[in-house]
Amino acid sequence: MLHYLKFTTFPLIAIGVMHAMMQGGAWMYTGIAALVLVVALGDVLLPDDRSEPRMEGEFFLNLMLWLTLPILMWVTLCFTWAVAPVDVLGIDAFMKNTFGYDRLQLQADTTWYQWFVGAVAGAFLFGAGGTNVGHELTHRTYSMRDMILGRWMLAFTCDASFAIEHVYGHHKNLGTPADPATAQRGENVYGFVLKSTIGGYKSAWKLEKQRLAKFNQSVWNPIHSRMMRGNLMSLSLFAASFYIGGWAGVVMFWIMSAGGKTLLEIVNYMEHYGIVRRPEDKVEPRHSWNTNASVSTALLYALTRHSHHHAEADQEYWNLRSYRHAPMLPTGYLGTILLALVPPLYKKVMTPLLNHWDETFATPEEKKLAIDASVKSGMKGLKSAQLGQQTGQQLKRAAA
Repeated sequence: MLHYLKFTTFPLIAIGVMHAMMQGGAWMYTGIAALVLVVALGDVLLPDDRSEPRMEGEFFLNLMLWLTLPILMWVTLCFTWAVAPVDVLGIDAFMKNTFGYDRLQLQADTTWYQWFVGAVAGAFLFGAGGTNVGHELTHRTYSMRDMILGRWMLAFTCDASFAIEHVYGHHKNLGTPADPATAQRGENVYGFVLKSTIGGYKSAWKLEKQRLAKFNQSVWNPIHSRMMRGNLMSLSLFAASFYIGGWAGVVMFWIMSAGGKTLLEIVNYMEHYGIVRRPEDKVEPRHSWNTNASVSTALLYALTRHSHHHAEADQEYWNLRSYRHAPMLPTGYLGTILLALVPPLYKKVMTPLLNHWDETFATPEEKKLAIDASVKSGMKGLKSAQLGQQTGQQLKRAAA
């Protein structure tokens, strides 16, 4: 039973955090506090979850995913209604009598920076829920229902195109220069977020254009184009935010949307950081950084078991194995995200892990790629970079 209950973590945290933040004022800090205290510290203090039980209650396990869409809608409604200058939906009385949320009192008690902190917490819900679950569902290309639900979840972060690029681009190209979602050794997370966002969208557009060209159809036509339909889906959410909350509602939704997308790209950054692969070689578990941190695994529906996910992308989250001998992140997902936000610290932490990957996991061909990548990175302490520099000096002496 516990193995089923652990996957209620996201819905319970999301509902609890939103209820607390809708009390206004200092309660807006509860979202960030819960993330740090429950998730980051929980991953450090609790033992890893390496369990691999046989789970048969598929309806319940899927229901936990499907609930994400109404949760995202609820988060959006609460924040855009709470900042609205007028109650255009006529729900003030309902919200107060049913949930105890008083819009006017909220506005009186909450400063602009508290609203911002609350929106950042909402961004984590958009990312941990919408993007993550959307990722899980859009891998199910055999299910129209799950694909539609997944794309709508991704639309909350203006990223319905992720369903195209990730499935048909990233899973094919990871670890190679052709993949915008693979971070190079020494690459700064802040520059990577921008590069991967633009590169991922361009790649999705190219893939969709190539697909539609086979049918003589235009990528600009929303009837046929998944790219344009995805853009319109996100635009409709902005329109709804404007209708409910005016420009203040748009700003709140934009912070959550942009923040959720940024969270995805930081996760992309750390999931394959510095790993190299030849395009002609099969993607294997060693080409992803894995973690079995217990709270992250429960909260993110086993996205943390990334090595198995890339080895068998069609596996449902409850069937992913722990792959305890795969390359491992230094801690759980939120802890690693916080490390990545401090580039010098992240490089220092990842240097011994990259050395271990080069020595233990890389093939002879990948060792050569690792030498080039390490030399270009300028990172201190990478043994492959030192080897490359020594080889270069020997060649120079031989040529002289």
